[in-house]
Amino acid sequence: MKKSTVLAGIFFLSLILLNACSKKDQLGPVNDPPEQNIPAPLSAPLFDELNETIARFDPLYLQIVYNDKRSKTEINEEASRLLIAINQNPTSLVIQKELTELYHFNNFADLQKASNVISNNSGELKRTFLGKDTVLSKAKMNQLNAARNTFLKNKITTLEKASQRISTGLWQDNADWILNEFHYYSQIANLEMGMDGMDDLGGAGAGPGCNESCCFEYQACLVNAASNYRLNFIILGSSLAASGGSLGALYGSIIPFIGTIAVGTGAGIIGGVTGYIQAVHIYMNDQNVCALNYKACILKKNGN
Repeated sequence: MKKSTVLAGIFFLSLILLNACSKKDQLGPVNDPPEQNIPAPLSAPLFDELNETIARFDPLYLQIVYNDKRSKTEINEEASRLLIAINQNPTSLVIQKELTELYHFNNFADLQKASNVISNNSGELKRTFLGKDTVLSKAKMNQLNAARNTFLKNKITTLEKASQRISTGLWQDNADWILNEFHYYSQIANLEMGMDGMDDLGGAGAGPGCNESCCFEYQACLVNAASNYRLNFIILGSSLAASGGSLGALYGSIIPFIGTIAVGTGAGIIGGVTGYIQAVHIYMNDQNVCALNYKACILKKNGN
């Protein structure tokens, strides 16, 4: 009798423990992160279309795809001149033609459409992804960087497959364009991951094979510059036309590119392009700062 009582006690105790475990599983882990801390996802179609469009206004794209022999600085200076001119005289057919030819569009209306894509898509991404943030959390910045890298990898894969078709005799009409685009996207993938650009500096440990501290600092600086660039082409691409002189004055006080000329209706004509070129200018400046810091680090290391 005593034995059966003990067995019954063990049975009921087991039921209690099983029930408690079941309730714990239903409640889920105690330390689950709150849902509101998870960043809103980037809209892939909007983000991809934005990335496709801004490439057309990248000085490196003009160099590689259209064989522009000018330096990136010279191309951006010409863009600056024309953007200032179009903002001062929006109806000038001469300036419209020069801008159209600089960026290799069929006509100025097509350039305007591309500018609207930059304005509209970056504006929507700013609203849905960035919200009111002016300083991004680490989680959001990581998400933005990951989205950009995913776009670049997908683009490279697509162009690589297209180039393989060329070798079989297909796609002959677009062969040069496909190969040039593949080269362009490969270059910017390396640049934005901080894995290129050392050859121009003549430094040891060039590229991804860093083996000393100055090189690692340089690579980290380039990666940070790329992160800021990704944020800037969304913020500036969406805001410059709407904010006009206020935004122009803000960024013009830091980097004298557009300054306060982006006022009135002029900026609205190609506000997206104006904003993006400003982002490019800031990015190029940041890259130059990285290069100068790298050279200073090497000189200091060598006792100079």
